[in-house]
Amino acid sequence: MNKISIIMIFTLFMILNGCATLETPNKFGLLENNAINMNGHWEYIGDYNENEKQIISAIKDSSGVVYRAIKTTGVFDGKSSEKVRKNSRGVAHLFFENSKKIQITQTNYSIFINFDRSIVEEYSFGELKKIQLGNVSAMRSSGWVDKSYFIETLDAYGMKITEKYSLTANNILKRIIIFRDNKMNDVKIEQLYRKTK
Repeated sequence: MNKISIIMIFTLFMILNGCATLETPNKFGLLENNAINMNGHWEYIGDYNENEKQIISAIKDSSGVVYRAIKTTGVFDGKSSEKVRKNSRGVAHLFFENSKKIQITQTNYSIFINFDRSIVEEYSFGELKKIQLGNVSAMRSSGWVDKSYFIETLDAYGMKITEKYSLTANNILKRIIIFRDNKMNDVKIEQLYRKTK
């Protein structure tokens, strides 16, 4: 190939790359059927520690970082400048919450989930917004699809976490969590919770 051909191919590649659109989280709907009620205190059914190990492994596989190290040392390099460490890559997991006991409060417009700690997460029906933790950010969407409530968190690296909450016929809260990496590989984890009050 001559020099002009290489320049033309490179220019074409750059133009096509510039036209590519970034992925955004799915847009979910508002509550259409008021008969769905997830209000209550819920407790995990089964071996929670084993489930937590599966989640840690899924986060590591989909984000490229060691989950425990990030959670215990933070995502910042410790210097006065608040730069994210180079090995952080996927950051969606920093916005993910998990607990053996959860409390859900459902209103006409939002779901509030208390993951057994002092901070309660609010997810508004049909929302699509940027969320931030220090200088780390991601996009989040949430809302209803039929009788299931979805929460999606997507970072700029391409890591996506999809959470699906639904009630089974015998009033068990089912939470399906899908951790997806930027190459579209995913790990699916199921959690079941029984209502305690």
